[in-house]
Amino acid sequence: MKFVYNEEKNEEMRHILMMQPTIEEAKAKLEKDDTDARAWYEYGTALGNAGQLEEAVEAYSHGIAFDPFYAPNYFGRGRKNNGLGRFWAAVADFTVAIHLDSDSWTYWYYRATTLNLGGHLEESIDDFRQCMKLSNPAEHYPLIHWIYTTYIELGEFEKARKCLDEIDATVEPPQMDYGYCRAVRLYKGLVKPEEFVEPDMKDKVLPRENRVNLELNGMYYGLYCYWTLHGEPEKAADALRELMKVAYPGAFGYTKGLAVAKKLGIVKE
Repeated sequence: MKFVYNEEKNEEMRHILMMQPTIEEAKAKLEKDDTDARAWYEYGTALGNAGQLEEAVEAYSHGIAFDPFYAPNYFGRGRKNNGLGRFWAAVADFTVAIHLDSDSWTYWYYRATTLNLGGHLEESIDDFRQCMKLSNPAEHYPLIHWIYTTYIELGEFEKARKCLDEIDATVEPPQMDYGYCRAVRLYKGLVKPEEFVEPDMKDKVLPRENRVNLELNGMYYGLYCYWTLHGEPEKAADALRELMKVAYPGAFGYTKGLAVAKKLGIVKE
């Protein structure tokens, strides 16, 4: 099957990802039509944003019951199952979403990250590469970041270096990918390690509560991988220590970094 990047569909997916409904707004839509799968997706998203993950899973499940062919509810439930540490349940949800809409790069991306967090590293790289076929160059920063850091985790340093040739790091990213872009530019030598964390970072990331810490979690894990590749174990360990200071539980970078920090004895079990 040949996949073609679809700007209109990807814009819709970005809208879904950026959605910030309140619980009250979502409830109002359900009161108009409680069989509306999209309304259940918005309600699940609102509950998840409020930290009510189990309730969000239930909301998405209601949406699936009313319309089992509406892919976003599988996607939403998968994200929450991922956040709850239910990796295989999340993989199952993302896989169904992919079957329903196989040219949505976002579904492939979240299955890739979940496979990665579950220890299936080579399989995750395959999915990240599928994402690259379905997205435009400006959206490749998180994909290259994951491929690079995963190769380092596998000890395949030459492959990590080589994957950096697959991206033009002068392309400006979506605002939501600020941290991933910064990390990839570090890996490619476009940003110096001492200038990696910008003092005006708050003005450059999404205007969301705790967004700076969320971005820093992925960035410090990337910095750990960078120093590991360059044979600087002490600097790599320092990057993990900085990560623990801005810990954002549930963030991909934190989940990856915490496991390494425990292995190295930086964080006690």
